[in-house]
Amino acid sequence: MKKLAYLMAALLCCPLVQAQQPAAPAAAEITVAEAEAAVGDLIAVMNETLDILEQVKDKASADAAAEKIAAVKPRMLAAQTTFDKVSSLDEATQEKLAMKLLPAMFMLAPRMEKVTEALETQKFYGSDALKTVLEDEGEGVEATED
Repeated sequence: MKKLAYLMAALLCCPLVQAQQPAAPAAAEITVAEAEAAVGDLIAVMNETLDILEQVKDKASADAAAEKIAAVKPRMLAAQTTFDKVSSLDEATQEKLAMKLLPAMFMLAPRMEKVTEALETQKFYGSDALKTVLEDEGEGVEATED
């Protein structure tokens, strides 16, 4: 049986874990303003993705959602790529950024759980397109084996 796990949740959690680790040498520097913008972008794109998925009620809406999710993915990945550089900031700044992200994670979690359950129960509403776009690398829902 397949169990759905949220890559979006992983994207939310990874920066928090990174922020709690000692700063490692980063491949590229990031400014505080860029990191704060990345936090905002991640939250906005995750909300947009959930808004799209919450409208899925049948195969036609699932197929339409697949196209919308595919269009949102590059923004999610760009924000995540920027935020991955947060370890180049000092520890206090990393903690501040994590505290901005944490409330959003708690607010998004129930929505993610509800969408995950619906997609799993309804088997992606029969939409191979939605299943594919969500299982691809990047933001979305990832199916994993139990």
